[in-house]
Amino acid sequence: MRITQTFFIFFISFCQLSFGQSNLETNVKELSKQHQFVKMDSLNSKIKGQDYYYYKGLYANVCNNPKLSNEYLDSLTNNPIVDSYEFLRLKNDNYIKSFNYELAYSTSKTLTTKFKKQLSKSELNDELNAQRIWEVLKGKPAQHIENFSKISIPTIKDKAGLITTSVKANGVTSDFVFDTGAGISCITESIANKMGVTILPDNNITIQSFTGETNKVRIGIAPELYIGELVVRNAIFLVYPDAAFTFVNGAYVINGIIGFPIAKELGTITIEKEKLIFEKDNSYESKEKNFFVDQLRAIVMVKFQGKTFPYNFDSGANTSEFNRSFYNAYKTYVDQNGIEETSTAAGAGGRAITTKVVVLKDQTIEIDTTPIKLNKMDIDRTSYGIYGEVNYGNIGQDIIGQFQKVIISFDKNYLILEN
Repeated sequence: MRITQTFFIFFISFCQLSFGQSNLETNVKELSKQHQFVKMDSLNSKIKGQDYYYYKGLYANVCNNPKLSNEYLDSLTNNPIVDSYEFLRLKNDNYIKSFNYELAYSTSKTLTTKFKKQLSKSELNDELNAQRIWEVLKGKPAQHIENFSKISIPTIKDKAGLITTSVKANGVTSDFVFDTGAGISCITESIANKMGVTILPDNNITIQSFTGETNKVRIGIAPELYIGELVVRNAIFLVYPDAAFTFVNGAYVINGIIGFPIAKELGTITIEKEKLIFEKDNSYESKEKNFFVDQLRAIVMVKFQGKTFPYNFDSGANTSEFNRSFYNAYKTYVDQNGIEETSTAAGAGGRAITTKVVVLKDQTIEIDTTPIKLNKMDIDRTSYGIYGEVNYGNIGQDIIGQFQKVIISFDKNYLILEN
């Protein structure tokens, strides 16, 4: 009888332990889906479940270290996760971030064949479109930035209040917007031709702008590009028709955009009045991570009303926007304090884009414990926007422009705002 009781107690304890471990592993997965990466890594390191190295790989990936991420993923053996969609998606993103176009293409092909049923119609179309980019780049040299320690370059604000700097190629100099929110750097066709950009064959690539317009683009490679003293080899560009970057009937024109794939290789970026500073190996080692790279976009953690959620970080956006996820999280507060208004944005070619929004006035958000006053917050209750429901909005110049110094570390994963 005593033996039976002892076994029964042992069995119940074992089941409780196993159930508890299973719950914790589920929590790690949920935190990853919610882009709560610091909490995810902390819990994963604590429990060290069967998928420990997968989540270490995921954390290294969003911390802008694709090489380390692949080392973690390649260490997984006899684990069912290596045959999963999530695993292959992460490998694919590591190849993209490493500018390995051949493997980016092959893994994308597998995603759209083997895992086709796991993709929604829009996700499948997006992946097939991205696949066309990597296909046309197969065999082309990787984008590469020559070694540097510290570089300072002058900037000005353009008519839209966006940060612009001079870019030189093929002996031609032009002002480009510096935009961490651009998934791939962009250039107009006329400027590409002047700057000696090699335009690759048409591969039916289309890109949707924030206003919902679809543009057919080509891929271009600039063999040598200078941003001040910074030298970028084989810089990749989306080549747009000139009309796509012409606004308000020609009153405002963008020649090109230096985007995320270049920005993420610059170590620590300091944005100050009338200058940008790029610096390697000079960062606040002890700062808590609040800035991550999710695929080809930057993510910053923002606190509002006591809750911290991920937001897209876009230094090329004039104003910040808050989406349906934000509304769902703060519905009671927004309904009680918001005012319905109509928001209008200028689309390419002068077309006006009108959206009904709810506006919160005189609010305070926090980034890295720094309080930030906002005269108004535009909230779209019906749309998640182009970045999906996991992100709660887009942080733009109306927020970061309030500070004399904005420090972005792609090496140590933090965003600091200083006056």
